[in-house]
Amino acid sequence: MEQGVKTAIDLSDGLISDLNQICKSSQVSARVEIDRVPIEPMVKAKFSEKALELALSGGEDYELLFTARAEVIDRVKRAASCPITAIGEIVAGKEGVTLVDSQGNPFNLGKAGWEHFITR
Repeated sequence: MEQGVKTAIDLSDGLISDLNQICKSSQVSARVEIDRVPIEPMVKAKFSEKALELALSGGEDYELLFTARAEVIDRVKRAASCPITAIGEIVAGKEGVTLVDSQGNPFNLGKAGWEHFITR
C-alpha cells in the first residue's frame, strides 16, 4: 500500500471470484485480458484444454491480486522480488469482471470460482 497500491486480495477463491469481490466493494468494473493471465507450464501441459479455466476460477491459489495505476505497477515491479503480471484494467461501469481475448472480444468462462456457503 505504501507504493500506491489501491486494493489487494489473495486468490484463494479463484482469480475471477476474488476480483469480483474487489469490483463490488469498490463499485467498479474490471477488464481482464485472458491471454495475459499467467499459467504455469506444467498446468498447460497436464490440463491443456482446462488450463485457462483453472487459472481463472480454480481456488486455493495463494497468489496476490492488486490494483494500481500503471506507474505504480512499474514501481512495484522494480521493487518486488517476485514476478508481477498486469492482466487488465479497472474501468468505470457495472460492477463485475469482463473477460476479453487478445482482440478485445468478450470471452465467456462460465464457472467463476469458489462460492462459500452456497446450497446446491
